[in-house]
Amino acid sequence: MPREQGFYTVAEAAALGLKEVSVRSAIRDGTLAATRVGTRLLTIAPDELDRYRLTHLGGKDWDKRKDPDYQPSKMAQWARDYRRRRKAGEVTSTQPEPPSPTG
Repeated sequence: MPREQGFYTVAEAAALGLKEVSVRSAIRDGTLAATRVGTRLLTIAPDELDRYRLTHLGGKDWDKRKDPDYQPSKMAQWARDYRRRRKAGEVTSTQPEPPSPTG
């Protein structure tokens, strides 16, 4: 059974900058609508793919981080400092442990 023109398969949607496993997970979770063609082929409407990309991939909490009074968590600050030290070659096997998430 031929697929409809203008629709994307999961692999084609993944080629547009998404991971195939993420596309399949979104379809399974119901956050991305897809239509089954035949027994195995899933097709995704272009407007549905655009909606998914805008609503589920556009944010990632960037709005919260743009606030002028935003302060990263202690763990996020430690990770940022660790990456900076590692890039500079300052990391050794005796580096201090990261702060506990509770405090």
